[in-house]
Amino acid sequence: MPASWWTRKRHYFLYVAREFTALPLAIWLLWLLYDITQKTTTFGTAFAVFSIVCLPFALYHSFTFLSLAGSIIHLKLLDRPVSSRVIVASQFALWIGASVVIGFLLLRLAQ
Repeated sequence: MPASWWTRKRHYFLYVAREFTALPLAIWLLWLLYDITQKTTTFGTAFAVFSIVCLPFALYHSFTFLSLAGSIIHLKLLDRPVSSRVIVASQFALWIGASVVIGFLLLRLAQ
């Protein structure tokens, strides 16, 4: 099998790209943990730029994960199966809600 097998079909490419998104996120997390252990109270420009670069990776990873929730989670409500669309929509709603709450708290605590 050639090394470029994953570039032949769009589905394979998107799968490998999704798996790759974990790498910059892991590096970002290790950098953050290192800065925390050094008791850094301010983060430098390099960390801020790298955080902005990592944001699309995190969003893509989260989007693809939550989109699969309907296939993974099987619920019954009153002995009737819950639609996968409802499950996916609820996952995205919770994601947006949690992001708003965390953003509000961060802005409130920064004052």
